Amino acid sequence: MPALPLPLAVMCNLACEASLLPRVRMAIAVVAQEVFAEDGSAPGYPLRWNLAKTVLSPTQAQAASMMVALVVSPDLLAAAAGAGSTDPATMAAAITDEQILDAIRQGWNAVAGVNPTVIAEALQATT
Repeated sequence: MPALPLPLAVMCNLACEASLLPRVRMAIAVVAQEVFAEDGSAPGYPLRWNLAKTVLSPTQAQAASMMVALVVSPDLLAAAAGAGSTDPATMAAAITDEQILDAIRQGWNAVAGVNPTVIAEALQATT
């Protein structure tokens, strides 16, 4: 496992940064709408849809719980580390909206409980 680009205490401060939380809440709602538009026969869709339904209007608590997973995603960690500061607000400002959206999209299946093996098998069956 490679070394972390930021100490855990710094990542914790970023996950608790008040300026990042509203952006995460909005990104969760955007990705939930994307999930509703997906093909209902896609592998794992019922679980993905259920998560979207649950978080469509993400509460502060839901966004805060997802924040921990987002902050440790490689792209967000790299952006925060590249800020050149351990100030949580400065690190949060270095993270783009697109990076937040991408991190949520990439983590949606895991949070929804979709088994990666099911998706891989479905993809193999279509090739």
